[in-house]
Amino acid sequence: MHQESSDEQSNIVQITIQSNPSSLIPRQQHQVFKYPLSNASIPSSLKAVHSIYEQQKDSSSSSSTTQLPMTTSSLIALPTYTHQFDTMSIPLQSLTLFELLKRSSKLSLQLIQRTIAAHLKRDFLASLPYELKLLVISYLDVRSLQRASLVSKTWRRIVDGDANTWHRLLIRDGFQIQHNTHTPYRDQYRRQYTLRSNWRRGRFRRIEFDGHQDNIVTCLQFDHDKIVSGATDALINIYDAKRPRVVMTQLKGHNGGVWALQYVGNTLVSGSIDRTVRVWNIDQKRCTHIFKGHTSTVRCLQIVQPVLVNGCREPQEPLIVTGSRDFSIRVWRLPDVELGRPEDPPFIGEEDTISNRWFKFVLVGHTHSVRSIAAHGNTLVSGSYDNTVAVWDLADGRLVHRMEGHTSNVYSVVIDAPRNQCMSGSMDSSVFVWDLATGTCLHRLDGHSILVGLLGLTDNYLVSAAADRTLRVWNPNNGVCEHVLAGHEGAITCFKHDDEKVISGSEGGLKVWDIKTGKYLYDLVTDVKGVWWVTFDKTKCVVAIHK
Repeated sequence: MHQESSDEQSNIVQITIQSNPSSLIPRQQHQVFKYPLSNASIPSSLKAVHSIYEQQKDSSSSSSTTQLPMTTSSLIALPTYTHQFDTMSIPLQSLTLFELLKRSSKLSLQLIQRTIAAHLKRDFLASLPYELKLLVISYLDVRSLQRASLVSKTWRRIVDGDANTWHRLLIRDGFQIQHNTHTPYRDQYRRQYTLRSNWRRGRFRRIEFDGHQDNIVTCLQFDHDKIVSGATDALINIYDAKRPRVVMTQLKGHNGGVWALQYVGNTLVSGSIDRTVRVWNIDQKRCTHIFKGHTSTVRCLQIVQPVLVNGCREPQEPLIVTGSRDFSIRVWRLPDVELGRPEDPPFIGEEDTISNRWFKFVLVGHTHSVRSIAAHGNTLVSGSYDNTVAVWDLADGRLVHRMEGHTSNVYSVVIDAPRNQCMSGSMDSSVFVWDLATGTCLHRLDGHSILVGLLGLTDNYLVSAAADRTLRVWNPNNGVCEHVLAGHEGAITCFKHDDEKVISGSEGGLKVWDIKTGKYLYDLVTDVKGVWWVTFDKTKCVVAIHK
């Protein structure tokens, strides 16, 4: 089953206040008019001319006159009034307007407001030089920019066209910047912001399809085009990620359950209970190489791709590293599956550098099952049921450090290459942080009460999952526990995280958490007997469940 994040949907409701036509009917003479500004104080700038006006009014008024309705003669005299107004000084004009406003009804004031409001408005942003416009909007956050773009077409052009502001926001909010594309930074931000928002709010569409029947899914990987799963039925299923309801390809060949797999491009490598490692050409649906040598179940594997370490390429070529219940780790060169013809039988390689040119060496040092491995460059870290963590050099197969401290089986290891350290989780309920250079323990992370079976690491967060039904979020710089994620019904069986969220599974279902706050967000899957595997990218989450 996989969940896919959908595009954001918005509904707009427009509410218009209707004017009552009957309110425009002239009032009768006997009605009492109420002027909103009748008691307004005289502005200080008009007090001098107002005192002269009062003197003239007192001398000319001998008695009150009867108020007459507007007649045709009043309309005829209107040009005279306006001419007299035009001849007044500006202070007297202002006073005249003020007195008229004091005697105006609410309807009249509303009419005046509507008339003059548009003339008094000024688009300050459009009036600025272009450089200052960009400086102003550089201080706005995303929501303010969105509102500003709705003010006018001019504002929208300014906001949408400022690449520097959107580039700054992409960096600030931790979004990926695509340089080799014609997609504007604003559109890049909008897409990634929408995806993040949909993950937080649980907006997705769900597709559920059959997996490996009643067998346990032990490994899972996917990309934009395909979903690949291995299970205890000895099969590797490949599904079309766009139409996954039907198995696209089924790779057969192992004689026992598939416990580990990984693919890079068109090359897939799998390890099995049958003690073999197989290399597959995915497009041709065929096994190209079978590597023998392990004498027990292949429990873990990793394709190690060359990376730059201190300016040097490590390792010199792609490698396959496998860990087994036979206490050993074996290293092979990754074959090129594009060589050869589709009808060629698979190469069967024994543990012999002469007959098998892909075999490199065996790493011996553990005294019990190798449960977990992690590699970066020429550095390989392994965790074993012998309670130890080992560091190896893949350039020459040398054991660099054998690190002791755990008091029970080591179930999980991860490498923190930027900090030159690694972490291990154990059945003794602890997590250790080790210095790769010296092999010493930097931190012991306590808090779990039972087996820590899973670890995950990003640049900013280390996450551990245990059989005590909780996950813990740690700061990898200092080993401080930042959050405890509690709420599952049973032991945590799988999880994955990035710098925004944690998705974790156990008996009952799959939960989503905010990794920054530790807050529970929502249930992604419910009412299942178990969750075997979960993985996700920016747009999809793929889950293997037992219903």
